Amino acid sequence: MDVLLLLAEGLTNRQIAARLYLSPRTVEKHVERLLAKTDSPNRVALAARAAFPNLS
Repeated sequence: MDVLLLLAEGLTNRQIAARLYLSPRTVEKHVERLLAKTDSPNRVALAARAAFPNLS
């Protein structure tokens, strides 16, 4: 959930990794899994889903 919130703020994988004390590769994998689970085509769509969960 932390990765998703930071992604929605517009942070890069490296910035998210630094904030959460993770490797950029770990963050990349988290983002890949979030994209797959939500069937989102890209980070922008994923961030929009996080910001507006009631929209289709």
